[in-house]
Amino acid sequence: MAGPLFRVRATFPSDTRFPSITGGRHVRVTLAVMPWHLMTAPNGAAGVLAAALAPDHEVTTYYGSISFAEHLLGEAETAEEGTARARLLPEAYMYVAEEGFTGGIGEWLFTGALYGHRNFPDEASAACAAIGFDPDVAEQIFELAPAFADAAAQEIIAGRPEVVGFTTTFSQTIPALAVARRLRALDPDITIVFGGSNCDDTMGAALHRCFPEIDFVVRREGEAPLRSLLAALAEGDPGRLASIPGLCWRDADATSRANPEGGELPSGAQFPPMDQSAYFDRLEESPVADYIQPALMMESARGCWWGERHHCTFCGLSDLILPFRSKAPDRVVEELLAGIGRHQVLDVLTTDNIVDKNYYETVFPALEKSDLDLRVMYEIKSNITPEQARALRGAGVIQVQPGIENLHSLPLKLMRKGVTGANNVATLRELQEQSLTVLWNYLVGFPGETDECYQEVITQIPLLYHLQPPLGAHRIALERFNPYFDHPDLGFAERRPRSWYRGVFPDLSEPDLNDVAYLFETPDRGVGGAALAGLKAAFDAWREAYATSALTHRAVAGRLHLYDRRAGRRAADHVLDEPAEVAAYAALGRGRSPESLARHLSAGGWPVDAAWASAFIDDLASLGLVFRESGRAVTLSTGHDATAVRGTAIPTPAMVGAGT
Repeated sequence: MAGPLFRVRATFPSDTRFPSITGGRHVRVTLAVMPWHLMTAPNGAAGVLAAALAPDHEVTTYYGSISFAEHLLGEAETAEEGTARARLLPEAYMYVAEEGFTGGIGEWLFTGALYGHRNFPDEASAACAAIGFDPDVAEQIFELAPAFADAAAQEIIAGRPEVVGFTTTFSQTIPALAVARRLRALDPDITIVFGGSNCDDTMGAALHRCFPEIDFVVRREGEAPLRSLLAALAEGDPGRLASIPGLCWRDADATSRANPEGGELPSGAQFPPMDQSAYFDRLEESPVADYIQPALMMESARGCWWGERHHCTFCGLSDLILPFRSKAPDRVVEELLAGIGRHQVLDVLTTDNIVDKNYYETVFPALEKSDLDLRVMYEIKSNITPEQARALRGAGVIQVQPGIENLHSLPLKLMRKGVTGANNVATLRELQEQSLTVLWNYLVGFPGETDECYQEVITQIPLLYHLQPPLGAHRIALERFNPYFDHPDLGFAERRPRSWYRGVFPDLSEPDLNDVAYLFETPDRGVGGAALAGLKAAFDAWREAYATSALTHRAVAGRLHLYDRRAGRRAADHVLDEPAEVAAYAALGRGRSPESLARHLSAGGWPVDAAWASAFIDDLASLGLVFRESGRAVTLSTGHDATAVRGTAIPTPAMVGAGT
């Protein structure tokens, strides 16, 4: 960059000229990714911002996540065998990154680096023990964090950035503040910007008010506001700051100002492709690479098309970013294949909250034609069809997070999920048939749910042993931005920040602490006690039985053969040989009441009444071949081969007679 080293000031006294760049508008920016970034893939925010700022600005990315994991690994390799320090391997880092957010553990571990505390807090030790993380190992990390923060600040400063931007998500706030404070001490003129989901709404405004080392906070989706901020700084125009949506800044009296978060969100066509080179370049030279399997990151959509219309009551996505926007299908395919070719990685993680419904007929068939051995993870809605499940598998999607959440319609209605329990069982069945790995949690604790609706599910869990079990049963969290938080009258009127916030922000007033918190404590609602204990015990048994269980079917010459090999049941084979029964079994693929089944069959040429349909469902239930809840029944078997009877397609009399 031409001209002398440019410096940006945090405040703009009336007697000081706003600084400007001599010789151009380029600004040297370092994007800092602090612990506890998951490290197995590029940081999505940094990748988007790096692409959005180039080529107008000179951008580098500092992966403090990888550097800290290296720091811990170096200590482990020189430590005496059997000591806590010898267990400071990347696995320990990843455990904190994956499991430590809700208890604030990642933040606790850097409180000594930020505040100078010498002793690992008892509360933090207890939080570690609660998630199965060795408190002795945690204490070793706590003791090493200050030296890492020193080294991180020195390394960032060595690159001579004019602006340092910290992205903060989950457990990155205290680590970022610890390094930012050191940067300010090393170079009082450097400009420090915070952003990310930990800075949305009042959280970012409170951080800006309470931590003077932060010059600016960019809230919401950051690429457009950050570009505007850099332009204002480069042009020496402080008057522009007040017009940047969501920006927190300080006026001439050093008073913190927070601009409204309005403004137009970028469309899918405006999303920049992620620049992921900094991550892969950094990992290539790191010993940490021997401990992880890196993945490519892909952003194809933002927001949630379902939540935009019916915000799920437990969902913590802000209304300001819920509007759904997605990239054009051909661009998704082009960017993904280009990234795979550039970085030679076939594992792909997507950042989307929900898949664009159009991608099932556009993106996924195109990826299938690429003939690459892809391993893609996507978040999807749980009302998937058999055709959509096949499209996912064909495209190389091997892992999905379908947002199943519950298997009974009452809690699902309270969540505003727009699906029934039978729908969710059908989704588990379709995904199992395609051999897709399913990540899901069973959520409880909704005001208005009953013990009876959980007992109805618990008694039928053994019927599901051949389908993928949930990771666990968890009480919902009261999160900022979810409808339960925004509308106390829905059942959670009493709330306060979780206790660990007081520990990691000891100097904040109660109003500021309330503004900076994302997670809140509130009295339990919904089920508990024996019902919740019974649910967890049933899931433990399910996870134990899954590997040895199967329930499959095969269509042969107009008959449907079913093979039951579920754990805990006597092996059995069943045959449906009546054409109406075969058609009825197919019609129950998505879950129906007896009345609905009778109407559906009659419309397809099988004249039966509700009494026949009810008796047929009862017969299937006696054999354990259907799951029933809220008056609906859904079939459970997976296709034995690609020609098996599936879904809602009903054979006609001519088809059955021809042996189809």
